[in-house]
Amino acid sequence: MSHQSRAAIILDGADETGLSANYLDKATQSTLIEYVLDSVWTVADQIYVIFSKEPDLKLVESIAPFGVKIIVQGRRSSSLSSLASGLKAVQSESVFIIPSTVPFIKPNVIFALFDGARNHDAAIPRWSDGRIEPLLSVYARKALLKVIPTRPRGRIESLVDNLYAIRYIGIEDELKSLDPDLYSFFYVKSRKDLPKARRIASLALRHPK
Repeated sequence: MSHQSRAAIILDGADETGLSANYLDKATQSTLIEYVLDSVWTVADQIYVIFSKEPDLKLVESIAPFGVKIIVQGRRSSSLSSLASGLKAVQSESVFIIPSTVPFIKPNVIFALFDGARNHDAAIPRWSDGRIEPLLSVYARKALLKVIPTRPRGRIESLVDNLYAIRYIGIEDELKSLDPDLYSFFYVKSRKDLPKARRIASLALRHPK
């Protein structure tokens, strides 16, 4: 594959609550977003992190070694306008989208999504009950930009219906073999989820990916 053939956009929509800056490993002071980057940087040639406010200097210093580029979008920006900014900045035609609060995504799951997106507008994980994970998906950059409105409001989920060639990848059927516990799809949605996240993180240290 050519250089910069795969990009990633990390959406830090939770930064106002400080979730992405929370430590999962207090000994190493590794934050949620660093856990995300640990996996993403092994797959993507180019990584953008989109913040809705100026990030704390300590957080910036912690993610700088991953070679990320930072965009500060502004507090009033919607998730779609943040996504549009990232898509316009990246140079790759295939882009992995992920929130900063999904700390245990596995690199081999990301690779599988990039493979699934070949010759498609998107590769989107889908649960057996029909639920989809559009915020943990790979998209064709041009196709996604085409369906983002001129004044983007709302959520990325609203764009999926406007894409044509979508490859749905079964989470239980296809991805579970790559991640038996399916921790790749564990979201830290509030501070209440942090204790479980720390338990998972401690397990990961004992059983490296």
